[in-house]
Amino acid sequence: MSQRQLTKDSQARTLRGWMLGLHATHIIDVGGRLGYFSALRQRDGRATAAELATAHDLDPWRTAVWCKAACTVGILRATDETADTAYSFAPFMDELLADNAPDLLTSHVLASLSRDYPGYPEAFRTGATKTFHDHDEDFFAHQGRISALRAPLILAAARQLPGVEERLSAGGTIMDIGSGSGTVLVSFAEAFPGCQVIGIEPLPYFVHSSRQRLAERGLAQRVRVESVGGEGMDFAQTADLITMVQVFHELPDTEKIAILHRCHHALKPGGSLLLVDRCAPESAQDIQDRRFSMSILEQWFEVTWGNIVNTRSEILAMLGQTGFSVSQENPDMVPTYWSFVANKG
Repeated sequence: MSQRQLTKDSQARTLRGWMLGLHATHIIDVGGRLGYFSALRQRDGRATAAELATAHDLDPWRTAVWCKAACTVGILRATDETADTAYSFAPFMDELLADNAPDLLTSHVLASLSRDYPGYPEAFRTGATKTFHDHDEDFFAHQGRISALRAPLILAAARQLPGVEERLSAGGTIMDIGSGSGTVLVSFAEAFPGCQVIGIEPLPYFVHSSRQRLAERGLAQRVRVESVGGEGMDFAQTADLITMVQVFHELPDTEKIAILHRCHHALKPGGSLLLVDRCAPESAQDIQDRRFSMSILEQWFEVTWGNIVNTRSEILAMLGQTGFSVSQENPDMVPTYWSFVANKG
């Protein structure tokens, strides 16, 4: 809709739609936490409110209210083919809200309800910060599942880089900065059985979970996770490839240059850094450009964490300042992110 077509009524409809979306998000959150979705699946996708309540010993009346609300926002649908109203998933909702759904939409919803928003007004007044590391393990678990989506994309992107496939196949080393739950480490270790893989991760929760994941996949002897932040890295000409995925904007602004220096130091001559992250808009035109929507919303979502999403120009300047030569930059290599390939001469 163009600016000329906007009316008070159309804008009111927009606001009501946003309010409905807020309710839908909470309905999904409650449905996942109370086990309504899993109970519905266990009954072949069809159950009454009483049956859903009985499955997890929940209040029947409130369960019925949830079912009706889930129908209103389009998650469920209701039928009266039996004496009691029966509920089933609306088309495709079972697939989209499944725990193993490719887009992990349920985890996105639960992570977005991190309970940070109630503290925003006070944080805006005082400048208080609650970093990523200050969140709880439930939040980390959902973030780990979301990050797993990117692992195959990062592997595919790395394989496009000149010489990377040959180096890693010949026993080279890849290092992943901010390795999180370890899914990128697993992807590279399994794709290149002869390569060495190093994860750099400061958060104890992810160090433990990634080491557990590696042990379960039989990779613990070939892949190691260093319990250290990027600022504590001390490797000299070790890696053929360093990946840094959705991590750069989470680094303290005062440490970004120092960590890029450490990455440069850790690379072998001719090695590459694959930096994948959001880029902030640089102009009013960028703000209106849909390519920047996720970057803008991510900065909003993390505004009280102390994270700063840099612009493309700022990232390029920092890479140049730390001795890198940027050979590629691509907003499409990994969808919705900017990718920078920076080389050590």
